[in-house]
Amino acid sequence: MKTIVYDSECKFCTRFSSWSKSEVTSLEILSVRNKESRKILREKGVKFIDLQTVYFIDQDEVLVRSRAVFRIFSNFGFPWKLVSYFRFLPVQITDFAYKLFARYRYYF
Repeated sequence: MKTIVYDSECKFCTRFSSWSKSEVTSLEILSVRNKESRKILREKGVKFIDLQTVYFIDQDEVLVRSRAVFRIFSNFGFPWKLVSYFRFLPVQITDFAYKLFARYRYYF
C-alpha cells in the first residue's frame, strides 16, 4: 500500500494530496493529525512525527520531505514523473528547499 501522510490544515498540502489521489487512484491519503496515521507511522519506526513534513509510506519504507515528494511523483505519468528525476540531487539540498517551502506553504 502506498500512502501519503500530509498536514490537513495546510491548503496546499491538502490540494496536492487530493490531486495526487486523482492522478494515481491506488494511492491512499491520510492526515498526519489522524490517530490512524500516527499509529501507522509509529509502527513503521517513526519516533517523532513532524507536522511540517510529508510522509510517503511505500510498503515498509517511510520516506520524508523531498524524498517522499520524489517518490510520490515517480508514481505519476508524463510529464509529472519528470519531477522524480531530481532525486539524484543531494538530500541536503533538496531537503533545504523542502523546508524553505514548508515554512511558507500556508501562503500558497
